[in-house]
Amino acid sequence: MNNDDALRRDLPPLVKVRVALNQDVLDGTHVVVHGVLAEVAVRATEEGGDWAAGRVVDGQDSIEFITFPRAFARIDRSCFQIDRPVAVTAWVSISAERTTLVINSIVHTDYIGIGHDRPL
Repeated sequence: MNNDDALRRDLPPLVKVRVALNQDVLDGTHVVVHGVLAEVAVRATEEGGDWAAGRVVDGQDSIEFITFPRAFARIDRSCFQIDRPVAVTAWVSISAERTTLVINSIVHTDYIGIGHDRPL
C-alpha cells in the first residue's frame, strides 16, 4: 500500500446532502460534503469566541450547519463566504427535530481545482 492509499482510507466518506437528510448515515458519522455555503451568520459567544451557523447547499438540497468556536478559530474566515464551492469536513448530528452538520474544517474547492461535482 502506498501513501495515497493510506490517505484515502483516513478521509471521511464523501456524501451528498440528501444522504445526510435522509439519515442514511449514523449520528456522529464523519463526512465530507461538497457544496456552497448560504445564509451564513457569525456570532460571538459570551466568552468572546466566534461561531457560525448557516446552510450547506448541494444542488437542490440544503442542510443546516454549525461551527463551534474552537473549529471556527482554525478556519480562515474567508471560507465562510457564500456562493463559493467548498468542501466541508463535518460530523452528522441527528436529533428528533433536525439533522445538522457540525463543521470541523472548510476549504474553497476552487483553490484546489475540485468543484462540488467532482470528488476529492
